[in-house]
Amino acid sequence: MNKSRFRTAFTIFPIAIILIASAFSIACNSAEAPRVAANAPKPIPPRDPNAIESASVVEINKLDGSSFKLSDYRGKVLVVDFWATYCPPCVRQVPQLAELSRKYRDKGVEVVGLTADDKADQEQVIAFLKKAGADYTVGYDNQWVSSAFLKNTENEMRVIPIPQLFVISRDGRIVEHLIGDTPGRGIEHVEQVVKEQLALK
Repeated sequence: MNKSRFRTAFTIFPIAIILIASAFSIACNSAEAPRVAANAPKPIPPRDPNAIESASVVEINKLDGSSFKLSDYRGKVLVVDFWATYCPPCVRQVPQLAELSRKYRDKGVEVVGLTADDKADQEQVIAFLKKAGADYTVGYDNQWVSSAFLKNTENEMRVIPIPQLFVISRDGRIVEHLIGDTPGRGIEHVEQVVKEQLALK
């Protein structure tokens, strides 16, 4: 190769590199945004405030036959746990919620458990709660309440997962919603959210 051809090639080479880099940059900038992997946790959909408000005045049956409404606890920080005795993560969580209840009840926190257990298994539920030291309010879940709180949380098998736990502010807003047994978002996280809500005036 003579000097003239070498100079031409040397000049064209960096120009070609710049053009290729520019084309690559344009392709990246116009590409679709990354998609969530199929096996990644699904984002939790926001709850409908109107549905939550309506559900808060629905009568919920307690294990002893009396009833209550979630709106009875307006003005308190409310922790609502959807659970069942046949759910291992639920069973692990109940004693922790019992401790949370004892620790913060006098500070304005109320824990409510809504069980999906059948009423025919009431004695089993009561025995479990006694063993777990859970002396907070427990009632039976019903379709009106579960529809408002749990709608659109179904998994791939179209089954609503439990436990599902909600922290509700003094004025009735959901400020935290946890599904399942998620590392780093267990009872310590719930307690932190509760403390933050108590600190608000």
